[in-house]
Amino acid sequence: MDGGGGRMRLLIPSALWRRLFSQRRNQRKKAPSARTARTKRTMRKAPLRTRHPVLWKARLGFLLMAVVAVPGWLLFSQQAAELGRDLRGRAINLSANAGFIIHDVLMEGRSETTRAAVLAALSVTYGQPLVTFDPETARERLESISWVKNATIERRLGGTIYVRITERRPMALWQRKGRFVVVDEDGMILARDGLGRFSDLPLIVGDDAPQHAPELLTVMSSGPDLKKRVMAAIRVGRRRWDLQLDAGIRVRLPVENQKQAWETLRKLEQRHEILTRDVVAIDLRLPDMMVMQLSAEAMEKLREHEEEGRDT
Repeated sequence: MDGGGGRMRLLIPSALWRRLFSQRRNQRKKAPSARTARTKRTMRKAPLRTRHPVLWKARLGFLLMAVVAVPGWLLFSQQAAELGRDLRGRAINLSANAGFIIHDVLMEGRSETTRAAVLAALSVTYGQPLVTFDPETARERLESISWVKNATIERRLGGTIYVRITERRPMALWQRKGRFVVVDEDGMILARDGLGRFSDLPLIVGDDAPQHAPELLTVMSSGPDLKKRVMAAIRVGRRRWDLQLDAGIRVRLPVENQKQAWETLRKLEQRHEILTRDVVAIDLRLPDMMVMQLSAEAMEKLREHEEEGRDT
């Protein structure tokens, strides 16, 4: 018993010792020592070249490459641009020596646009290298001329610049603030001077007259004989038209149904010749009624006639 008990007394302390040693080792792993913590704090405060020398060297190398490469790229770009200009100049000279120069400018479709105005817009000179002429830029300048609605420009073999112009059509004489100009259906002012040759155009009056005149002129075209008697079309309140006729009669058209009112007037003139009577105004603004205003002389005669009738 003593022998067995002695061995047990030796074994129990040994097991406890191993257990205690294992617990102390785990505690050392979980809680770093004060020395280790001080080392980590020192490393965090240290500069990048000390903490990560490889990363610091990579950043420094990239910075040095950028400092060297940027001026080199700029110098190369400048040299490339100069080389491009030099090559373009040589190509232009070669084309000119080969005979690819501007010999003639062929124009079609112009009537009101002068040849000098077209050449100025094209900005070309005879003998100019053909490849230096830009048709698209020239077209934009040409279409900035008031009479030119659109244009087509081509470079053709043999040194010819071909220009096809579609001009605007004058629609009316526009009176605004006491001045007269020629306008087209888009309201574009075509001419301000020398308007005598446009005297056969209809006269329109009012700030917004050009925008609404195309519709009115289309309606009036159904009665050409009556249209010739219209001296002026006057906008009233930006809503409707008054027509001033050659006999001094003023015709008031409605805001809507202008065509119906015009047809009524045309038929009355055709059947009864109302425009030859002593009338100063005809009001067609009501769809089912026409009101005529007589002249002062006609009203006086009418009163005299009524008085004579009462006396008898």
